[in-house]
Amino acid sequence: MKRKRVRILAPGASKAPSPASSYETLAANAGYYREVHDESIDLWPLLVHMLRAFVGSDREFHARDTPGWNRGRG
Repeated sequence: MKRKRVRILAPGASKAPSPASSYETLAANAGYYREVHDESIDLWPLLVHMLRAFVGSDREFHARDTPGWNRGRG
């Protein structure tokens, strides 16, 4: 059995986010919050709020994704 050659990619910059870029993004979100609501917010409460919103929407998505979630509708 003949196999194809393995393609070796040239080394490049990693596309994975680093902790520094994550902090910069969070700081940018805090700046946006300050501009929109005319009040500053600490980064940790903002992070907690963002995580709660994400987890809540993810739970709703998975609840809709389960079989039988829409019984009696339609």
